[in-house]
Amino acid sequence: MLSKLVAEMGSNLVLYTIIEATPNGVLVVGRDQSILYANPAACRFTGVSPDQFQDSRLPSLLPLEDDPKLMLDLVRFVSTRNAPAQFRREIRLRNQSNGTTHAMEFVAIAPAEGHDYYSTILIDIDRRQQLERELRRSNAFFRNLIDSSVDGIIASDMKGNIILFNQGAQALLGYSEVEAIGSLHVTRLYPEGDAYEIIQRMRSDDYGGKGRLLRHELLAITKDGHQIPMSFSGGIIYEKSKEIATFGIFTDLRGIQKIEKDLERTYQMLQQSEKMAGLGRLSAGVAHEINNPMSGIMLYANLVKEELGEEHPLTSDMETIIHEAERCKVIVTDLLEFSHQTSYEMANVDLNEILLKTLALLEKQPLFHNIRIELDLASDLAKICGNAARLNQVFMNIIVNAAQAMEGKGRLFLQSRHRSQGDIVEVLIQDDGPGISEQDLPLVFDPFFTTKAHGEGTGLGLSVSYAIVKEHKGSIHLSSKRGEGAIFSLKFTVTEQCKAGGSE
Repeated sequence: MLSKLVAEMGSNLVLYTIIEATPNGVLVVGRDQSILYANPAACRFTGVSPDQFQDSRLPSLLPLEDDPKLMLDLVRFVSTRNAPAQFRREIRLRNQSNGTTHAMEFVAIAPAEGHDYYSTILIDIDRRQQLERELRRSNAFFRNLIDSSVDGIIASDMKGNIILFNQGAQALLGYSEVEAIGSLHVTRLYPEGDAYEIIQRMRSDDYGGKGRLLRHELLAITKDGHQIPMSFSGGIIYEKSKEIATFGIFTDLRGIQKIEKDLERTYQMLQQSEKMAGLGRLSAGVAHEINNPMSGIMLYANLVKEELGEEHPLTSDMETIIHEAERCKVIVTDLLEFSHQTSYEMANVDLNEILLKTLALLEKQPLFHNIRIELDLASDLAKICGNAARLNQVFMNIIVNAAQAMEGKGRLFLQSRHRSQGDIVEVLIQDDGPGISEQDLPLVFDPFFTTKAHGEGTGLGLSVSYAIVKEHKGSIHLSSKRGEGAIFSLKFTVTEQCKAGGSE
């Protein structure tokens, strides 16, 4: 049989040369599992010389004796007619010369009809397995890197089917990875038409270069239908100039936008404080200049009135002069309050008590008869350092303004609570009146600004309230939209010990 095989191979010199030169091991095996031929690569893999092969059998050469099932499957393959063309298994082959082992792919080729032998091929897969392990490690590393990102990272094929949906995207948008990959179309993550616009911009040269889109602000739609402002950077993945996928990195802008709003509000409050301080100095000077002449006007007007008597036709005119002069005195008093030109004592006060006393004074007034007052006051509210009378004036100004805005009918909600882990006490006063227009909102704390009809208010109530709150080291903020009522938020710092003395 061996001489016949050598003769057949020798008759085809080209085939013989190829087999001798191939890097894969080639063995020709008889049906009795004896080795009939081994090429140089097979000798190198097994550590057996060509002469030794003549006395070797396949089960002893390969680890087939240690794997009975593998040997049985091979025998069935060789002896069964109409068998598949190939029989493949991965094995560990021990080199009998140096004792090293290598991962091999063992391939048996079905014997041709009329032949008493079959051929096998040994393919060294050590390097391939090493590359596969390195690839798996690299994939695992990059997968962990992608999943550890707080940003959402999403990739889709050119048909819009999502193929990557990291944990950041899951947290932002509410879909699980199973829900997203294979069943969620990428267009559902954007408002209608936005996905098409994004891909068009990626293909343009005007937004970071062809195939790229950098720092583009957009809205993303969550699983429950909410829209989230996002900063988007992404691009198109090419393979030989062909578009095969797109990817995007989504950064949640809600936190950044909140910080920007807080900074803008703080800036506006600083501007307001500077403006109020300047107006306070001006108001103090004006009040002092007006106060003395006004006192003289009222004194002499009363003297003239007494001299004229009740029946004199000019007496009613003198009463008008006295009434208007008294109004001026009230304005002067407000100006002095606004400009801190009064003194008062500071003590530990309970804002709940001040609110309740304020309401007790106002509830019996006709203006409040058809107003439903709701309270949600914290039972353990911490005390602050303040002046009860001054804070009563603040609450009264705001509550009366709310009642007037609601025209004596509606709902007034008052709440007290702790903020910032108990370091801050907040009082909320909310009405369901007509609200404040957007253009008027920045002006409500300005002196002499009022939305009331001419002659119905001086425009100093909220200005004085603002100044009093600032004297108490607190903050006052109004949020409102036209037609949606108004909410005043007053915040004060909690103090364990109030310093004795007064404030000028």
